[in-house]
Amino acid sequence: MDKPKILVKLYRPRNRLLEKAGGIGASAETVIFSPETLEDTEAQFQEVISDYPDWVQETLNALTALVEVCLNFPDKRRVNYKKIQEIAHEMKGQGGTFGYPLVSTFGDSLYDFTGDNAGVSDNHVQIIKAHTDAMKATINGRIQGDGGQVGTELKAMLAAAIKQYQ
Repeated sequence: MDKPKILVKLYRPRNRLLEKAGGIGASAETVIFSPETLEDTEAQFQEVISDYPDWVQETLNALTALVEVCLNFPDKRRVNYKKIQEIAHEMKGQGGTFGYPLVSTFGDSLYDFTGDNAGVSDNHVQIIKAHTDAMKATINGRIQGDGGQVGTELKAMLAAAIKQYQ
């Protein structure tokens, strides 16, 4: 008894974005950007990076307000955890992109602490607040990269807060 042959078709959709960058029939190997275009793009990106601490303040303020609601209204914690988790996810992605990997680290941890199985005790909210404070300190201090000694201290302070309130 012969097994039926399995036929597989591979579809490669057109990469319209690549075509816009390099013309029809463009591929990653054939698209070449001029040095001027690359320099201009890099300069624009560096400007956005330098502005990140300023425009992320609104997000941090929203996060702080949600933590305050959680502290003052225990019955609203679950619904606000979802909102905090969304912001944490956003911060986690932004941090590394804009040169603040500590924000990504703290955002990732905050995301986990506000998940579906998160505790709703006052102590748990204090842990969430500690994450928020760590992100604010990182942004307000403009602590980029791993933060050196200050970054190590911030991570240690967060770990101590987690240990204290768990």
